[in-house]
Amino acid sequence: MFFFIPIGSEEGVRRLPYLTIGLIAVNLVIWIITNSILNNQVNELEKLQEQLFTIVSEYGYNLLEDPEMMERLFMGDFESLNEKVEAGGIIPLDSYDYERWQTTYNEYKEKRSNFVFDQLGFKPKEFNLLKILSSMFVHANFFHLLGNMIFLWMVGCNIEDDWSWKVFLGLYLISGVVACLIHAAVFPKSNIPLIGASGAIAGVMGAFMIRHYKTKIRFAYFFWFFFKPFIGTFAIYAGIVLPIWFLQQILLAGWSAGETGTAYYAHIGGFIFGATISTSFRFLGIEKKYIAPMVEDSFEKLKLSQKMKEAYQKLDIGDTSAAMPLLLGVISEEPYNFDARLLLARIYFEKGHQNDALLMYKKAFEIILKRQDHDSIKSLYEELKEKNMLDKLSEKNVYILASYFEKIENYEEAVKVFGLYVYLFPKGNVRPKAIYHIYQLFKDKLNNEIMAQGALAYLNKLYPDFPAP
Repeated sequence: MFFFIPIGSEEGVRRLPYLTIGLIAVNLVIWIITNSILNNQVNELEKLQEQLFTIVSEYGYNLLEDPEMMERLFMGDFESLNEKVEAGGIIPLDSYDYERWQTTYNEYKEKRSNFVFDQLGFKPKEFNLLKILSSMFVHANFFHLLGNMIFLWMVGCNIEDDWSWKVFLGLYLISGVVACLIHAAVFPKSNIPLIGASGAIAGVMGAFMIRHYKTKIRFAYFFWFFFKPFIGTFAIYAGIVLPIWFLQQILLAGWSAGETGTAYYAHIGGFIFGATISTSFRFLGIEKKYIAPMVEDSFEKLKLSQKMKEAYQKLDIGDTSAAMPLLLGVISEEPYNFDARLLLARIYFEKGHQNDALLMYKKAFEIILKRQDHDSIKSLYEELKEKNMLDKLSEKNVYILASYFEKIENYEEAVKVFGLYVYLFPKGNVRPKAIYHIYQLFKDKLNNEIMAQGALAYLNKLYPDFPAP
């Protein structure tokens, strides 16, 4: 068994992505409502189908004479049975039973036509602009919703931060419309309702690929090998992983014989549109002339320093050399500016200045540990682990980090970091306390008695005077 999922990008944002969070919240609320309606509708249809089958079963001898129909019934294809009955192939048309069946079947068809997906989804055969818009906020099930929202969070935060919520919302909605139109162009006679936000999100992914191709996207992975689970994370540049995803959509669309449960052509259309818009904004000067000033005005309200704004502008065009002195200027004026130190650390690391990068990473880590900024701590922890720099942190910070993971009940990471402290600092001031924490976590939280006793034995051996059970 193996799977991996995207959990976010390593590119930070300058403000809370309200619209991205709002879109996720709206999609979640709509799913809760539509799922409740859908469950009621399915229950009603199942009862009506049971009534229909009860009437037909009285004429079972006619069914036995049709092996093909019996095979379809075994496969759950009751629609074929209903069509044959309606044509008079099983129940005599002039009988009272047929009249009963027809009344029930009419009720069944009416309720089936009012299915929530038919009411809110987009059908190419019945073109309706309002349903194109509504279809973007309807999802088939929780996992359909979860997958789309993960991708939206991964790319939406940065595009909203880059272009403002207004431009981002326009990109999102228009990408969704374009995706539906592309799907309709490929399947113009389809009567299957198209639902889901994936076309709109694909547009944002296309824009993200062009604008943030150097940004790493972090994935969590899990695989089971010889009865042992392996869990971790890794990061890949957006300029690599997103084109691979796009190529996958093209291949899957080509291999599909026709319309499937996944709208691959909608994904392709949305992605191309988003990439085209992002490219056009840059090469036609639209971003620099119109969008950047609007974004800059919004940041005025956040009281972002002029040097920081200029540094972000330089980084947006990939000019890290010009951004460095600006970020250093910010740090001289604002010693506890986490964003400036983190950006400088990344620049130093990319340029091969490991010592300078380490210095900035250390200070950035101290700042967020003091703030107890949960999201930033987790993100920076993963980044340092990815770059093999965790062992370069100070004794104090490693211990505080381990305690932080224990506090937020991430016990597995807490054990790892306490273990790292024990390994890195053989003469550490709180080394016996760290070993005792490992013992407690294995015993009380992870229910691993063997590892707990091993940690306790190690503690008693090295520190016999430490007060432990």
